[in-house]
Amino acid sequence: MDWVMSWQGSSRGGIENMNEEQIEVLVSENPEPEEEISDHKNRVELLQITGSDQTICAAAWTSTTTKLTEDRIQRVPALIHQLWNEGHHSPFEHTFLSFRCVVDIATERQMIRHRIASYSVESARYRKYREQKVYIPEDLNKDWQFLLQNASESCWKLYDRVIESHEELGLSRARAKELARYFLPLSTQVELVVSYNLRSFLNFLTLRLDDHAQQEIREVARRMRQLVEERGCFRHTLEAFDIRRSK
Repeated sequence: MDWVMSWQGSSRGGIENMNEEQIEVLVSENPEPEEEISDHKNRVELLQITGSDQTICAAAWTSTTTKLTEDRIQRVPALIHQLWNEGHHSPFEHTFLSFRCVVDIATERQMIRHRIASYSVESARYRKYREQKVYIPEDLNKDWQFLLQNASESCWKLYDRVIESHEELGLSRARAKELARYFLPLSTQVELVVSYNLRSFLNFLTLRLDDHAQQEIREVARRMRQLVEERGCFRHTLEAFDIRRSK
């Protein structure tokens, strides 16, 4: 709270109008947080994969026979490339990938715009946040990193105070938690589980690995891709995807 007051009082027009000397004074007045800034990263965990390149080919072959002969197994790589290159993508939907992510609210909002996926997101309505999770961009200037962390911590203090004070005023705890959420910044990290079929996952990668995508969601997409690649279940599909994407 003290930091909020010093921020507001440091310049009539706000921090964006402060000169370098004023910023240095503001930083020096606020000690570095005990936790290292580098720990404030978005995180991705692979929960489950169902299916493989062979599963995809088996689905494609269903129109003729479901029997997987040794000859057909040998043809899996070629068929995967053929299916992907010719746009026969429905067999890739007979798969399942699930991730747990801890990301800032701005990134979470971009992720849930991909409608062909399933999402379960941590709720601040049903429970009070017990952990202060804050994302700090690594390429943000070091002084501004500390300012962002201090600002975020001040918002978290207000979040706690809003709940306590409004319960004391007679509001239900459920409504107090709803009101308190408005004090949390976009740097707040939330946990979500997101699940795709492989076709929708590759569509997500196509859009979010693009240079025009925001850096944070590119990093999430890159980490997801890495985790799937390490499993090796869809090696030929990823090869076909990369070749097609590079053209």
